[in-house]
Amino acid sequence: MSGGDPVRAGGETAPAGDAVTGDVAARHALAIAGVVPEAVVTPATRAALTADVRAAAAAGAAVVPLGLGAHRALGHAPARYDVALSTRALATVVEYAPADMTVTVESGLTLAALDTILARHGQWLPLDPPCPERTTVGGLIAADLAGPLRASQGRVRDFVIGIAMVTADGGEARAGGRVVKNVAGYDLMKLLIGSLGTLAVVTEATLKVRPRPDVTRVLELACVDRAAALTLAPRLAELGEVALAITMIDATDVPRPTWRCLLGGVAADVETVRGRLLDAARAAGAEVVYDGDGTSPESGALVAAARDLPRRAAGDLVTRAVALRTRAVRVAAEMLACVDDAQVRACFDPRAGTVTLAVATADAAAAIARLRAIASRHEATFVVERWPDVLAASVEVWSPVPRSLPLMRRIKAALDPAGTLAPGRFVARL
Repeated sequence: MSGGDPVRAGGETAPAGDAVTGDVAARHALAIAGVVPEAVVTPATRAALTADVRAAAAAGAAVVPLGLGAHRALGHAPARYDVALSTRALATVVEYAPADMTVTVESGLTLAALDTILARHGQWLPLDPPCPERTTVGGLIAADLAGPLRASQGRVRDFVIGIAMVTADGGEARAGGRVVKNVAGYDLMKLLIGSLGTLAVVTEATLKVRPRPDVTRVLELACVDRAAALTLAPRLAELGEVALAITMIDATDVPRPTWRCLLGGVAADVETVRGRLLDAARAAGAEVVYDGDGTSPESGALVAAARDLPRRAAGDLVTRAVALRTRAVRVAAEMLACVDDAQVRACFDPRAGTVTLAVATADAAAAIARLRAIASRHEATFVVERWPDVLAASVEVWSPVPRSLPLMRRIKAALDPAGTLAPGRFVARL
């Protein structure tokens, strides 16, 4: 333990193996929308984490579960934030059976570390949220994170086959996978994906993995202007699953809009799709500015930049719209035009229908309103992933509010009646 002999809320001494700090810098490093926790607790074991949650529940303290905190901006500001509970020390590979193509890990293991382990056996977990070196498996599940691979490979729910968790009262439970035990009749595994830690704390996950592609290739196409780039979108969207990721990048500091394409599979299939891609580029008047082996450092940097661009960009505002594929190009065009007067970094995936914008603007509230109106007009979902702290009380993170909100309220009341876990963080400030 750090800072002498820290005491938890309610006067109980923290369990042996916990790292507990009230250090101002450490607390502010995990602030959410300007709300700073009273303490940061980093359990060294799952038993210690369970004891921490149980003690917090008994004391009426509010706990916000986090991994490394890289994606904590997603979600509303917590209504109460007594303890930031970090799983970063829980980073063990519990069981890995390459022949079965499954791996069980503790929730604090980062995706970058997991990828290194899987790569030794020619396997991967094809989920690519931003900043994998700071994204934990627990954070991946709790925030339902995704990246450019989503359209070809799937989402979190396609790979999670089992979860171990600590419930809001400090109990332990499992769902799916190795041992099936549902609590209160709910399918907790599905409920926890995307719940932002409001229902339980994920401590372990069993994941399906896949063979790594035999061959990968990265191409970058530069277009004359935005209109030309968007015209190319439907052709690229039809390239199939060998086109693992297709991302258009349009940024104020980039001279021309570009498409970054990651191809992967057996060599013959990759070469066939590469040929189709080059044909489409020529027909659209696009310039092939890069065409290289996917394992090269240059290719890796291009893929990582497309994956991380909006989240690493400067500025207080990041939004994401998800439209039907048939409307995605129009939504992208209108949203980009809407923020042309600001400093913008944008990523567009025509297959997933996602338009992600990082906007540096003096009037974030007005930009949110304009972008939300475009999404609403096209019946797209709209998420404000990052915003200036001054808007914390007024911003609605998710829109439209789902029709299932009454059911969500009942589930929260059933699984966390005292509001111990991440109160106020979820849809409609649940």
